Formats: sequence, C-alpha cells, structure tokens
Amino acid sequence: MMRKLLCIDIGNTHVVIALMKGEQPLVSIRIPSTPLLSVPDYTSSIENMLSELKIKPVDINGAIISSVVPRLTGPFQEVCKSLTKHETLIVDHTLPIDLKINYDDPSEVGADRICNAVGALEKHSGPLIVVDMGTATTFDVVSKKREYLGGVIMPGLETAGRDLFQRAAKLPKVSFDFPKKIIGTKTRDSLQSGLMWGTIDQIDGMIKRIIIEWGEKDVTVIATGGLSEVIAPHSGYIQEVDKSLTLLGMTYIYEQVLGDRS
Repeated sequence: MMRKLLCIDIGNTHVVIALMKGEQPLVSIRIPSTPLLSVPDYTSSIENMLSELKIKPVDINGAIISSVVPRLTGPFQEVCKSLTKHETLIVDHTLPIDLKINYDDPSEVGADRICNAVGALEKHSGPLIVVDMGTATTFDVVSKKREYLGGVIMPGLETAGRDLFQRAAKLPKVSFDFPKKIIGTKTRDSLQSGLMWGTIDQIDGMIKRIIIEWGEKDVTVIATGGLSEVIAPHSGYIQEVDKSLTLLGMTYIYEQVLGDRS
C-alpha cells in the first residue's frame, strides 16, 4: 500500500502543503509565506485540507519539509509533530540520497533545488536542466551520472514585475499574459511585451548558454513553478511542464531516507 505523505514546500512567497499518495497529490493548499502565523493556525489549515478528503491526521504515514525560509522551518516542524507521530524529514545536502552535489559548498544548494533534481531524475535520465519559475527563476543542471552540477539564479517574472511597478509611479500593474504584438502601442501592451517576451528570451538565452558551456547533447529541459504553464509553451527549449516536480522529489527523498523505517 502506498503511504500518505505530508509534504511541506516552504518558499519565499508561498508555502505549498500537499498530501501525496505515491506520485500523486491527493489535495494541496497554498499559504502566503508572510506574515508569520501561529503553529495552531498552520495546523488548522492542514486539518481543513485533510477534512476535504475525510482524512484524519492519524492516517498520515510520514512528513517531509523542504524549506528556503529558515524562520518558517521550526514552526512547521512543530505542526508536523502535532499532527503525526512519525519522524519529520528536513531536506538538506547532508541526506543520503542518490544525488551527488558537486557544488563548491553543498550547504548553499537550496532544498527546493535538491528536490527538483531528484524529482526530474525519477521521470527522466540525465542530462537535465530544471527551470523553476518562482520568486527567483532557477536553472538546475543535472548530469547523466546523477550529479547536481550547479546552476543559475535570476529574478523571477513576478519579482521583476512587482519591483518595476513599485519603482515606476506611472506604470500600471498588468496581468502576466502575452500581448498580441511585440511592439506595443499602449503602455499596458508595452509592459506585457517586455515582461513576458523578455522573460522568454532570458530563459531561452540562459538555457542556450548552459548547453553550450556544458557541451552536452540531447539535454531534457523541464519546467516547474508558478508561471511555468504560461511561459513554457513559448519557449524553444522547454520540453515538459511538471507543476508537482518539487513534491515528487520530496516523496522520493523520503523513500530513499526513511522509507524502510515508516
């Protein structure tokens, strides 16, 4: 029987909480990362999520946390402890998983990037590039030998847009949609063109540079994260979108580390 695993992916903008059964999320919610709430508030949100499927906390077989926000890691450890009696696994570079991290300082690799690499390797063989479009847009480079080779970090689309709207008083906020034309004849269209097509050119340009420097052929490029489904269809390199890639990686990390103990 496949275990029901509580996965908590703590990002800079949102906390994604999902109950996974095997590779599939049964139910999930997104909570803003700020402001910081109380442990009972977070616990109540998860209990409400579980109640949608008439699942009780006692039915959870384990918990895993991937966090890039240290101030939230502790509170969610307490949440997991209050909900389930099972050991909660915290993703970091020290875990004995089937991924070699070839970073100068492995402790600098974000937990989400480790999860993305593991998730991608469960669905595809290397060489791989994982593009995660969140608060930052990250590019993770994974070899056919299951080595995390490093990557690139740049501002995400929403981050760049929000900063532009805040700094330029006369520029209106716009939705993240592609305009019909590149050359805008209205400020709103010009903004959308710059943000959307500029992001495409940044992403495709960076992927091209990575592949040239890497020297690998037949590289599989996978996208995940917030706006990946909007951006990816316009990319000349991205071959697949998997919005659950981080969660998938978390489930496999849990299996590799604690699977035989829970």
